[in-house]
Amino acid sequence: MGAHSRLMTRLILQIFLWVGGALLLAAGGTAVAANVDHPATWEAWTSESYSLGARESFQMRVDFEDMPVRRWKLTVEGGDRNCDLSLLRVKGEELLYYKTDESHHAFSIPWGQGEELLAVLTNREIPASFVVTLWGPPRKQVTAAYSYHVNRALEDFAGGQRLAAEDQCRLALKANPDDAVAKVLFAGFQRDRQAYDQAAALVAEALAGSLPDDMRTLAESMRAELVQLRAPLPAPVRRGVNEAEELIGQGQGAEALAVCERLLDGQLTLEGPSRSRILSLKGQALELEGRTFEAVDAFTHALNFDRSHESQAIIFFHMGRLFRGMENLAQAQGAFTIALQHGLPSALEMQARELLKDVESQLAGGR
Repeated sequence: MGAHSRLMTRLILQIFLWVGGALLLAAGGTAVAANVDHPATWEAWTSESYSLGARESFQMRVDFEDMPVRRWKLTVEGGDRNCDLSLLRVKGEELLYYKTDESHHAFSIPWGQGEELLAVLTNREIPASFVVTLWGPPRKQVTAAYSYHVNRALEDFAGGQRLAAEDQCRLALKANPDDAVAKVLFAGFQRDRQAYDQAAALVAEALAGSLPDDMRTLAESMRAELVQLRAPLPAPVRRGVNEAEELIGQGQGAEALAVCERLLDGQLTLEGPSRSRILSLKGQALELEGRTFEAVDAFTHALNFDRSHESQAIIFFHMGRLFRGMENLAQAQGAFTIALQHGLPSALEMQARELLKDVESQLAGGR
């Protein structure tokens, strides 16, 4: 496991301290807490009681500065009195929650820097009092919160949804092309795909921007590792590989395949690792085109030209995904097992373990 992978693992343990659906409730010291099933490690950040007349409404606005966390929960308790509640995310005017005639309301709110929430509570026909509580992690355990989509990417990654996390990073950069944290996370995903040039460019841009200390340390470590990973490729090969990687990332399999074949059939002298890298990209391009058996052949040839465990682990990971899609479950099981034994980067390791678990479950069910 490389320095980047070890550092990424340590950082993940930090940044995912309190994410996850079941962890988004908080315990507190208000009288209403007895009516809410909150784990004891969480706390109420603020709790207020409001008395409303018949059909009277109360409106409150919560800014990120009020809850500088990644996710929080709002509850309304009315005892034996009912009310209506609507929650609107101000950005995009997105309605997050709307329920009527309930005595208890609870909703977990995805959050991030610059977010604002508008809550409207409306009483029913009889005057009543309601307790509104904002729950969050213990203040002493709060980890850094980033932009909205970066926070969602962190949650998806923690849940083993690597592709969804990548999509959230893309959304973060679309919303703010200068989001340096999103660039660091996305660079990690690109590095794990062996898209080293794209990862290096993202890291350089991120380091030129504003980064928290942990993210800057991660970016600097990744930059040093990428220097070594990119060095074996001659400049002309690197340019072609970068072009193929970009085309594959855009889903343009035929165009990427043409680039790979041009490199393999050209006049360039290709060392073993370079040829392996191009053959692996060719396999991914063929997979995009639905030419699965040819893709297997390309990946198999790629294995013959680079015997390093790091490269073979990633190739076997791609082969495992390919076999799983072809419903060759035994082959998929073997490929994922070898990939994990050789040592995958942290992001791919999480995904490989989930895929292997699914494959083994299917195999067990078919016996």
